Amino acid sequence: MCKYDYQCKLCGFKIDVKAEYKDMQDVVLKVSSDCPNLNPVTKEPIVLDAMYELMVPKEKSAVMQLLKDKHRHIEECTAYESIRDAIGLSLGRYFEIA
Repeated sequence: MCKYDYQCKLCGFKIDVKAEYKDMQDVVLKVSSDCPNLNPVTKEPIVLDAMYELMVPKEKSAVMQLLKDKHRHIEECTAYESIRDAIGLSLGRYFEIA
């Protein structure tokens, strides 16, 4: 499991992302933050296709859709970029170890 810490440039709240790979494709993300806007995505782990998330534009991203449905200021918030960055960093680390 990899742990990443970010700070939102909009509100200044800390965003913690823990990433663990189930296999060579799927990543399990556990997001935690004190930001009340992120509460809906911090309750349960998120399982995603890591390569898909890194290759698609923001508008087609499953992470962005999840955040967009729950977060009022997602366009200004850096939560999406933080989560996407954690996926990329952990994917590189996963393949480095594998």
